Amino acid sequence: MMNEWMVVGLNHSTAPVEIREAISPKPEESGRMNAIISEATGQQGVVVLATCSRFEVYFQPDKDGEQAMVAWLNLRAGQDISASLFIHRGPEAVGHLFRVAAGLDSWIMGETEILGQCKAAYQGACAEKSANRFGHLSFQRALMVGKKVRNETRIVGGIASIGGAAAMMARSIFSDLKERVVVVFGAGTMAASSVRHLRSKGAGKLYISNRSLDKGQALAAELGGEPVTLAEGFEKLDQADIAVFSTGSDRYLLDEEAARALSRRRGGRSLFIIDIAMPRNVAPEVAKAEGVYLYDIDDLKGVVQKSLAKREADMVQAAAIVAAESADCWQRLTFPVPAAPARTPVAA
Repeated sequence: MMNEWMVVGLNHSTAPVEIREAISPKPEESGRMNAIISEATGQQGVVVLATCSRFEVYFQPDKDGEQAMVAWLNLRAGQDISASLFIHRGPEAVGHLFRVAAGLDSWIMGETEILGQCKAAYQGACAEKSANRFGHLSFQRALMVGKKVRNETRIVGGIASIGGAAAMMARSIFSDLKERVVVVFGAGTMAASSVRHLRSKGAGKLYISNRSLDKGQALAAELGGEPVTLAEGFEKLDQADIAVFSTGSDRYLLDEEAARALSRRRGGRSLFIIDIAMPRNVAPEVAKAEGVYLYDIDDLKGVVQKSLAKREADMVQAAAIVAAESADCWQRLTFPVPAAPARTPVAA
C-alpha cells in the first residue's frame, strides 16, 4: 500500500464541537504535530490539517496504517470516535483535499480562511520534513486549485469567513450596532476577520483585548478599535453588549462562576457571547447565568444558510474544476511523467 494516499479525519459535518475540541492541537504541540502522529502511528508522509472545523491527517499508509491512525485518534479523544471519522483513499483522498482547499467542504461555502490554513498545514509538514512526494504534489496542486476556483467562479460571495459569520450573528442580534459595545478577545486571523466585519457592519465602541497588548494595538491601528489588555477586556464585559472570543488559549477564559458574578454586576442585562475559538474559550455552562446568551462555532451554521442558495450554480462550476484537477493530479501521482531522454551530443 506504499503507493497509496489516504486521509483520515473528521469535520463539522461528522463530529460535534466537543470531539473536535478533544483532538485539536495543544499549544505545547505547536510545530510538532506531524512528527507526533508519525512517531505514534509509524506512518509516513504525514500532513496534518487542523482548524476549528476539522482535524485531518493525510499520509501514505503501510498495510496497517488505517487501523493505526484510527486507534490513535480514538486514544487522543479518550473515546471511540470511529463513527465520526471519514476515510478517503487514493484519488478520493486527493479529491477531498482539493474540495477542502476550494472551500467546497466548509460549512461556510467558499470560505476564504481555509486556503491559508491548507498552506500553513503544508508549510508545517515541510518544516518538520514529514511531507513526501504525495504530500508535496497534492498540497501544492490543491493550493493552486483553491485559487483557481476563487478566480474563475463567484463562489466567494455573501458570508465567506467565520469572522464574517460571527459579525453577521451580532448584526442579527442587534439590528444597529452603532450604539453597542463590543469586546473582541484575541488578535489572530479569525479575531481580525471578526473586527473587520464588525466594523463594516457599523460597530461603534469596539475593544480589542489580547494577552499580548502590542498585537492588539497593531490590529486596532489597522482596523480601528481600542486596544486593551486581557484583564481590561474582562472589565469591559460589565458594560458590553456583545463579546467575541477567538484566542489561542487551551483553557476556558470564562467559566460558569465568573459568568454568574458578571451577571450580578450587570443586573441581569443581556450579554451575547460568540465563541469561535478552538479549543473553546468559554465554558458551555456559562449559558446558565442569567441574561448571558452563548453561541459557539456550530451555532453559526444557521447564519450562513441563506447565502448558500444564491451560489448553487457557482458551486457546480467549482465542483467541476475540482473534479478535473484532482483526477489529473492523481494520474501524475501514480503515473509520473518520465523525464526527457538525454540528448545525444552532436559531433562537431
